[in-house]
Amino acid sequence: MKKIVLAILLIFFVLGFILTFYLRNSLAQEAVNTPGAVFYQANIYYQEGKYDEAIKDYERLIGRGLESGNLYYNLGNSYFKKGELGLAVLNYEKAKGFIPNDGDLKSNYSYVLQVLNLEPELFGNWFDKMVYVLFQGTTIDSLTILLSFIYVVLIVFLILSLFFNRLKRFSGLVVCILAALFILSAYALNRKINYLNKTAVVISNEADVKFEPLENATTYFKLSKGSRVEVVEKVEGWYKVRRFDNKLGWAIRTAFAKLN
Repeated sequence: MKKIVLAILLIFFVLGFILTFYLRNSLAQEAVNTPGAVFYQANIYYQEGKYDEAIKDYERLIGRGLESGNLYYNLGNSYFKKGELGLAVLNYEKAKGFIPNDGDLKSNYSYVLQVLNLEPELFGNWFDKMVYVLFQGTTIDSLTILLSFIYVVLIVFLILSLFFNRLKRFSGLVVCILAALFILSAYALNRKINYLNKTAVVISNEADVKFEPLENATTYFKLSKGSRVEVVEKVEGWYKVRRFDNKLGWAIRTAFAKLN
């Protein structure tokens, strides 16, 4: 009887040991694959000069649906170190959507543009450029919060002006100011969303922009690596793109990568 009990206990001990070993390995593997651990390891790869490994891990995080300014900034730095400057510009542009006021990002991006002999030109007419300058330090999220805040302030002020005569004296001026600020912010938000959805960056060495979406069509102008364009139309294998000077033409889609 004692032998049977000892055998049963031994079996449970072995099973418990195997289960503990399995759970420990599973938890360790899960910890290694957490976003924070992957990002940390990618940073180590970058510091060690292993840029391919760093890019692989950063891209893995993005593939999981994770986005941040630091993630895109580090990915842009990795591509820059590899000499893939078009992809560096692409990821710096994406990083700007999250951390537009980051000093390191501004410096590195400016340096890459200098290396590529490109100017940080702006899309649109004079009003679009003015709005960009006014709101260049904001993000889509911060503009959304600002619009909500202005709307609430406007409603509260209108309600209070119904009960306080002193407020009625300034109601017209205040409403006009708040309305103008709301419209301007909404326009800036719309511009940022359109920029994110329509902008593409040349990632090949050069892109021939043609009059028609045909291989044998006449080349209208050329775009160098890192150039940004606005995609206005798509057909199979081709983008119709607009340059900063509003010149339009067709280019092979594989020469570009879109921000979104």
